Amino acid sequence: MKDIMVLRELEEIKAVSHPYRVEILEAFAEEPLSAKQLSEILGEPHAKINYHIKILLGAGILELVEERVKSGIIEKYYLPKAKMVVIDKSILNFPISDSVAQTINQASLSLFEKVSEDYYRAAETNEVGTKHLRHYNEYYVTEDEAKEIMNELEKRLIELLDGKQKKPEKEGTRPYNFATLAIPDVRKEKKKKSKG
Repeated sequence: MKDIMVLRELEEIKAVSHPYRVEILEAFAEEPLSAKQLSEILGEPHAKINYHIKILLGAGILELVEERVKSGIIEKYYLPKAKMVVIDKSILNFPISDSVAQTINQASLSLFEKVSEDYYRAAETNEVGTKHLRHYNEYYVTEDEAKEIMNELEKRLIELLDGKQKKPEKEGTRPYNFATLAIPDVRKEKKKKSKG
């Protein structure tokens, strides 16, 4: 399993543009899992898991790594091709069609929904407080400046988190999800346009 898989094709991006498929990918650790095992981990029907596995397989994001015969039934075991998938930033540097833009927006929305679900689950168990939440709002920057800031944050996070994806022996560690967002405040833009 590679560390990172960069998605450059529309079909690959479409495959991860569903929050449930992101959840399936995140269910894997280092060991291969069958659809039945994924079904148990995620608490979802086997048929639903199989449907999403086929899409991830077809896009080349998930791969079949083993087949085992159990009680006369062939069980297929899968692994993601990489621990993390990212959309190639260069896609955004070229003029893109409406369907590509819609797919990229859906993939972003999927990721945001997944982050939101993780946040709410942690909040329900009183695991989230202001110590882990930072909110900086109303900074006026250009689109290029926003991209530059996000790129710098990404570089620094990768640097700080390097080597921390494997379950360590160190006591007191637990899994954390880190997310960075730069969201345009469209409400203020609408107000500005309606006044002008």
